[in-house]
Parts: sequence; structure tokens; C-alpha cells
Amino acid sequence: MVESIVILLVALAGGLLPLLVHWSDRHLHSVLALSTGVFLGAVFLHLLPSLSAVEAAEHGAAHAHGNVLIWGFVLTGVLAVYLIETLFFSTHEGDDVHRHTAVGYAALAGLSIHCFTAGIGYSAAALNAELAMPVFVSLVSHKGFEAFSLASVFLLAEFRRRRIVVLMVLFSLITPTGILVGGLLTAQLTQEGIAIATALAAGTFLYVCLCELLPEVFHHREDSVAKITLMALGIGAMVLFHRLGA
Repeated sequence: MVESIVILLVALAGGLLPLLVHWSDRHLHSVLALSTGVFLGAVFLHLLPSLSAVEAAEHGAAHAHGNVLIWGFVLTGVLAVYLIETLFFSTHEGDDVHRHTAVGYAALAGLSIHCFTAGIGYSAAALNAELAMPVFVSLVSHKGFEAFSLASVFLLAEFRRRRIVVLMVLFSLITPTGILVGGLLTAQLTQEGIAIATALAAGTFLYVCLCELLPEVFHHREDSVAKITLMALGIGAMVLFHRLGA
């Protein structure tokens, strides 16, 4: 219970922090570079490796890439975001706000799945006294950075601040909900079901990071060195948190 409250408060603080500053467009894109690094680190250092681990556990090391179904869901996540953005958020050329709105909601969806499954994973890890603390530290650290990153994407989409607050409150509740569900339904949750949800989240992040956030960050070439540095810091933070949770 205490762990869930701490995670909720850290995520809420990280999500509301960007709202305390009135960012210029130039500064917002620099912050977005840091957020992009966090998202890239999440997908390549956490989501995709977890899928490979599930495959290795189910099929053995010799067939660690044999589960086409799981990777098919990664592809489904990529295509789903693209089609939703194209068909339901189609805009005239140069109209970026609606496109950023689609990216914001796609990031929210992918990150929510990731946080929910992370909560379920923590509920299982908490049963092992040696794993509980490092996994908790890693999880708390993730939540603050991920919430900050998500809020910065919402700001780019020009969401009203009241809407951002509501979305961040809801987002902050997702990992505690995952912990609760994991504690109640651990026996009923299959590893493959969790892997499918993770695969969808990974596909979502792949599209959002590579096709939307990276082009947006470097849309203007000013401050390129600073942006690359901030993006590297975001990735580095994910590396550190991965090691803490290892």
C-alpha cells in the first residue's frame, strides 16, 4: 500500500512539474529531446528485451526469436498508431497541432500499458525480499521521468493545462492499479497475455519515437548539440534505472 502511494505521488509530481514553467517553443523542443531519450530508452532497454526474455523462457535459447505472434503484435502497435493518426487525425499540411494530439494520445496509450504491466510485475517481484527494493527503486525512478516526458508531449500538442492535470492524475493511478490487479490475479494472468500487452506498447513507442518525436525534436536545427546531449541523458537515465532494477 505504501509503495503504491509513493509511486503515485512521484508520477504525479513528475507530470505536473512541466506545468509550473511557461516554456517557449524553443525550450519546449529541448525538453522534448530529453523526453524522446527517455521513451527510446524505455522501448529498447525495457520493453523489447522483456519480450525476448519471455520468448527464451517459453521456447528455449535456441528459439529465442521464434514466437512470430508476439512480434506480430509489435507490428500491430506500429501500424495502429499510424492508421489512427492518418485516418482520424488527418490534417492539412503544416497543421501540426492535430498531429501532435494524436502523438500525445498514442504515447499515453503505450505508456499506460507499460506502466500497468510494470505494476503487475512489481507485485510478483515484491514476493521476493531480495528483488523487492531494487525493483521498487527502479519503478519509482521510471515513473517521475516518464510522467514528465508525457506531460511535455501534451504541452507540445497545446492541450489545456486543466486537461493535462486530469490526464496526469489518471496516468499516476495506472501503476498502483497494476500492483493491485497483480496482487489479486497473479494466478490468472498468463505470461503470454502480459507479453502481448507489452508488445503492443513497444510498437506504439517505436512509431511515436522514430516517426514523430525525433523528427519534431530536430525539425529546427538550432540547439542541435544541446538536443543530442539531452536525448543522450534521457537514454542514460533509462540505462541507470535498468541496472538498478536488474
